[in-house]
Amino acid sequence: MRPDHYSLLYRFVTWAGGQPHIDGIALIGPCADDENEEVTEMSFVIVSDKKTKTAEAILHQFPFDAIEQAMKEERGALTSIRIEYGSGIEVDFGIVEESWLTGELEGAAAASAMEGFKVIWEKEEELFQPIAAFIERQKSRFEGG
Repeated sequence: MRPDHYSLLYRFVTWAGGQPHIDGIALIGPCADDENEEVTEMSFVIVSDKKTKTAEAILHQFPFDAIEQAMKEERGALTSIRIEYGSGIEVDFGIVEESWLTGELEGAAAASAMEGFKVIWEKEEELFQPIAAFIERQKSRFEGG
């Protein structure tokens, strides 16, 4: 992970930990690999029971850097906020309710989880366990076990 990514990660987790509507944060995709300094985009999965409030808070209250571009997109149960900051960092904040974690991951979400997944912070232990279990099932199928 690049040093500027660590900076954003630290500031985001510090900020998000003070938001009562955020229950957990994970990195997903290649950015979850600490050794990978080539990845330019960070992707988060954020668990919140108030998705709209969380999206607005990220856009208007998270104090990281000037926003160059921002795009909000609804992808079923996932709300994606894609932000390009003035420093050049691109971040996809994927906001979901806890029930999303227990469904079977499909498409881009499944592919990203298989590329990398790391729990960063969670209010209740094992919140992200369903995604970890999905990854293990997929690896087991791939390895023939």
